[in-house]
Amino acid sequence: MVGDHPGVTERWAGLRADFARARLPGTLATGFVQAMVNSLLTVALMSLIFQGSLEGALPIGIGLGLAGSAVIGVIVALGSSFPGTYAGVQDASAAILGLSAASIAAKLAAPEALDTVLAMMAVTSLATGLAFILMGYFGLGEIARFMPFPVIGGLLAGTGYLIVVGGIGILGVGSIGDVDTPDALGLFWPGLVLAALFFLASRRHWPSLSYLLFLAGGIVGFHAVTALAGIDRATSLARGWLLGPFPAGGLWPGPVTDALAGADWAAIGGETATLAAVLLIVPISLLLYISAIEVETKTDVDMNTELRATGWANIASGAVGSAPGYLYLADTLITQRLVGKRRGSAAVAGVVILGVIVVGGSLLELLPQFIVGGLLLFVGIDFMVEWLWASRRRMTSLDYALMWAIVLIIATVGFLPGVGVGLIAAIVLFVVRYSRIDVVKHSLTAREHQSNIERPAHDAEYLQEAGESVLILELQGFIFFGTASRIVKHVHSHLERAGSVRFVILDFRMVTGVDSSAVMLLERVVMLARDHGAEVVFTGMSPSQHVQFSELLTAYSDVFRDELDLDHGMAWCEDRILAEAGPRRGEARSLPEGLATQLSPYLTPRNIPAGTRLMQQGDPTPGIYLLRSGRVTVVLEGPDGEQVRLRTLLEGTVLGEISLYRDEPCTATAITDTTCDVLHLTPESFSELCREDPAAAADFHAFVARTLAGRISHANRAIRALQG
Repeated sequence: MVGDHPGVTERWAGLRADFARARLPGTLATGFVQAMVNSLLTVALMSLIFQGSLEGALPIGIGLGLAGSAVIGVIVALGSSFPGTYAGVQDASAAILGLSAASIAAKLAAPEALDTVLAMMAVTSLATGLAFILMGYFGLGEIARFMPFPVIGGLLAGTGYLIVVGGIGILGVGSIGDVDTPDALGLFWPGLVLAALFFLASRRHWPSLSYLLFLAGGIVGFHAVTALAGIDRATSLARGWLLGPFPAGGLWPGPVTDALAGADWAAIGGETATLAAVLLIVPISLLLYISAIEVETKTDVDMNTELRATGWANIASGAVGSAPGYLYLADTLITQRLVGKRRGSAAVAGVVILGVIVVGGSLLELLPQFIVGGLLLFVGIDFMVEWLWASRRRMTSLDYALMWAIVLIIATVGFLPGVGVGLIAAIVLFVVRYSRIDVVKHSLTAREHQSNIERPAHDAEYLQEAGESVLILELQGFIFFGTASRIVKHVHSHLERAGSVRFVILDFRMVTGVDSSAVMLLERVVMLARDHGAEVVFTGMSPSQHVQFSELLTAYSDVFRDELDLDHGMAWCEDRILAEAGPRRGEARSLPEGLATQLSPYLTPRNIPAGTRLMQQGDPTPGIYLLRSGRVTVVLEGPDGEQVRLRTLLEGTVLGEISLYRDEPCTATAITDTTCDVLHLTPESFSELCREDPAAAADFHAFVARTLAGRISHANRAIRALQG
């Protein structure tokens, strides 16, 4: 997916639009609900860190956690390339920090332990932020593009399961037997009805306003019913029908500078291994979440922009002493489903959470539990239906089973183990599937593919006859132990089947990389070739690949060499074949003897020194050169001076005929490699020939046509071989 991402001006314009009169109600309502839900989530996450001997400091942790969620949410919302992204302190980082906090609390006394834990939270957030910023700066966000689809699907479905479990927990139902209790009548059944209404609205494609009406109706209806029943707020809180209770008064504990001074940094250093897990898990989780958002919303998200925005958000979170965080997948998608892509909702949520810090938990205690539980229940069920049922036709059976396995592991073991197992399984499946791809793109012989050296006719005919002595394998993709073994088998079968193979060429031009195990396996190709009296040529290797094979090139220098490209490799093999063939089988003639006599009045003999440009690309045609001895190379010159060899001509060949016959500038440059003896037919002499001796001109035209036909025949053989 490729697309344009909004700049600063567009983001601010979108934010202002979210607070326009037509969109303001939805922006405010969604932001308020996000704030309520995530304030409760932050309280729960801080409880993971501040427990045991640190439990008395939980209000401090709640205040810092809320502050972190507020700043993370606002900064990510304003900096994200996806309008509507909502972020805050996350469960993965809080769970890991909880392990370190428990370890620190067991080693240190209470005051010092608290300072050390607070310092650890701040430092971890700062380190996480720096890691995110560097990843975004170096463009590492694109690695998420390679996340396997079943893993993303399992993540979404597993997230849905966890949301359902959380929603049921909020609705106060621990088992099926609890659904008829008084508390269930006040929570579970209203929440279930609300979830059903949401689900029906999503399937009927009702407008987003219907969701807001359901939410507002549920809140107003709850307070109206309890008021008519004579149930006051304290009773509703005691029964668990409202969120809370929360500590009275403000929750902001002040800056953590004193904690930094009183912390035991040696104890923090002892938790380095555990804290390093945050730097590993958090980026992976974020990139997985972003990929899931792309898949769910069918929207292009700029991974590196998200990394940078999340990085600065964590820097701010660390500055206030809070834990690391990143986007909330469920909240982001809830916002998307309810009111569309809005930055304003996250901004409202941040302001509301800051308000909660200032005035205390009284705001949180206005929201009925069944509203939160019903909303979570709907989103969780919707995810599970979408991915565990609707997506089944888009996956293979194996991928679909892998997705179910991830969900089951998430449900029985935990979220991160599920994702980890899914990634490992996906990697294994990828390796198996990739190893089935034929790494040999084309298998040719010298009959189908020759070098760009145009040789005398008798040499070209002999090379055609000896074509089976050269095996050419054009390789592709990444070569590792699985694909390398197929190359070995391919070469071995040819050496056993065709005893005349003298040269094996492996062309690496389309190879993206080679791992160390493949290098060891490809050594067997050289050993097999040596055992069968053959030689091996590697062509087109990159500098890094050349380094990988340098030891083999030295150890097997008698039968193993490398060449710049396939053309040079073929030329080396052809020269060896002709050298081993012994004396020349005929005389090299640039023209048949009779035709040479006819044309002699129009041809100018010339002796050209080495390094002379017979033709210059772009210049007017100088005519035709009939090469009687020597060697000429034709190159294509780029605008930066780079030269690409098109072909090399030996005695008995012709050059310049295309430009002369088409009456156009030279399409390439011809340079003499050695002193050359040529017959030159200038454009003026060619015109005289056609005018004065039509019969000789016709014979010359037929000669040129045969020359061109031979080149076309050579090209056609190569094309047919490549297509086959």
